[in-house]
Amino acid sequence: MSYIVPIRLVFVYLLTCLLTITGSAQIPHSLDSLMIFLRTAPTDSLYLKAQTDATFQLIYKRADYSRADSLARQQIGLAQRLALWPSFVKGHTNRATAAYLKGDYQQALSYFQQALQAAEQHPVPPAVRYQALGNVATGYDRLNQPEKTMEAALRAVKWQEQNQIKPRFPTPHRLIGGALVKMGRMQQALPYYQQAGEIFRELNDPRGIAIFENQLGDLYNELKQPNRALSHYQQCLKMAREMNFDLLQVDALSNLARTYLILNQPATGVPLAKQSLALAEKQKNDLAIAYSNGHLGRLYAALSKDAEAEAYLKKAITLISKQADPTDTKIYTQALADLYAKQQRFKDAYAFELQRTRLIDSTATVRTNTEVQRLLTHYETEKKEARIRLLEKEKQFQAEATARAELKTNAMLVVTVLLLLLSIAVGAWLINRGRLRRLEDAQKIRKQIAHDLHDEIGSTLSSISLLSGMVNGLIDQNRPETAQRMIQKIYTDARQILEAMDEIIWTINPGNDSLQQLALRLQAYARPLIESQGTQLAFTIDPSVNNVPMSMDVRRHLYLIGKEAINNLAKYANATEATVRFSRVGNQLQVQIEDNGQGFDPNQPSSRTGQQSMQERAKAIGGQLAVESAPGQGTRLNLTVGNT
Repeated sequence: MSYIVPIRLVFVYLLTCLLTITGSAQIPHSLDSLMIFLRTAPTDSLYLKAQTDATFQLIYKRADYSRADSLARQQIGLAQRLALWPSFVKGHTNRATAAYLKGDYQQALSYFQQALQAAEQHPVPPAVRYQALGNVATGYDRLNQPEKTMEAALRAVKWQEQNQIKPRFPTPHRLIGGALVKMGRMQQALPYYQQAGEIFRELNDPRGIAIFENQLGDLYNELKQPNRALSHYQQCLKMAREMNFDLLQVDALSNLARTYLILNQPATGVPLAKQSLALAEKQKNDLAIAYSNGHLGRLYAALSKDAEAEAYLKKAITLISKQADPTDTKIYTQALADLYAKQQRFKDAYAFELQRTRLIDSTATVRTNTEVQRLLTHYETEKKEARIRLLEKEKQFQAEATARAELKTNAMLVVTVLLLLLSIAVGAWLINRGRLRRLEDAQKIRKQIAHDLHDEIGSTLSSISLLSGMVNGLIDQNRPETAQRMIQKIYTDARQILEAMDEIIWTINPGNDSLQQLALRLQAYARPLIESQGTQLAFTIDPSVNNVPMSMDVRRHLYLIGKEAINNLAKYANATEATVRFSRVGNQLQVQIEDNGQGFDPNQPSSRTGQQSMQERAKAIGGQLAVESAPGQGTRLNLTVGNT
């Protein structure tokens, strides 16, 4: 069993602090003073600097990640209005940092990617794009995707060299070294670590150097040299204490504890893990608390103190499971399973062993899919041979294999029909417009449909193609049940493609360009979904909306807003009654979706409701969207669109 569980909680600090806006004589320094300044100061570039400083302190001094995320979102909106694009990029980066330190690594990667996209699309200094590339590499690294980590980090290094950016950042070189370690190429990793160390010294950044000492300890543990790892962790701890850098002390203490466990000196590791836990609780960092509890559980297990070991391990599993990190969860579940087995509590041991096995399978699936995507070209040439071998070796799968081929053929046929409809629609559309308008609108519709085809269909077809190529390998490994599940997944994906194509065809069909058609489509979608939840649905369509024309773009946005609202109602409202009304007042269309459910606080940030997406769509068609709700008082959504 591997004992290496590096926390790397402070890693993002290095990425953000290197480009943090420096203080100004006009901006206060303490967090309380900054918050007062933000309530009274004019919203200009100086205000954005204060927002960045306040967000930084909320993250690293208060560990108030929700409040930091809210402030970062305000920064993004203000920076966009003022067209101050470096601050716009920093806002996304700050959101990613808060998500990263909460342990939501997938969300952190998404925000890092948004920051990179903004840096590539808007005029920003080359160093901002350099930082954004390094952050994306960090996100992939924490999600344990070494190939993508290396790709993003190499892009960052190349961009720095092309633009001669100074100062250099050590992050990309360290990430390349870490990716090589994960791929088993230890000796190739060392030069990159050494170069990262040189850059840290160039920067003369004590915090960065301390973090790097911690990372060198990780490297030497990977190289099975725990004694050398100890010296680097001890140096890191010394520097972190001198700087009062609590979060880094948590890292260093935790790493020292697990290294003493590797060296079979658990008694030495226990007080270090307890110090780490105390600091983590002071920081209110659930991820660090989880790791510290996990280390203490394994240390006590090594000391045969079973009661203490069980208590700490259970707490670690509970906390780490909330972070959706299977790599760490499986280590603690294995430790608890071993503990129960030693106590001859075999039923409990079996339950946790089974949980660990599922986690391993999940992790292996993610890694396999990453590798298969990279080797897609090779698999395309082997698909036909794989299908023939499948029919020869497993006759019992003949019906499923035939159905799979049929679904694939049907999918390609529907794509062909869709492209034909697209050509007809674009041609008819071009005939009835002026030349300049025709060319501009044709470009817009092509991009939209291409985007829909890529998002809704392309990735799913790729999944079908990849799963088809993998079935043969599973049969060779005598795993027919897993192959059966893959065939079922192929069938489900194909059904999703057909549904997505039906929606795209409905969108581009000019015969549907009326409010009546939109309302009927939304009613057909909503009724089975809402009523399946035991909710009574009243759907009202005012006769005044009949035959009122509307453009494809407006119709599409209205449909997606309604669909998102109905999905949220079905998932979260827990209502007994719901009402959807379509009406027209003067020159305005009004759509109201109301329920008597549990309600929520609209002022609290939430990643579930999709309110931001709906607001953006309403704005895109010149409409206004208002959401009225309160806990226990139901929810009312009012959408008003003019000039219909």
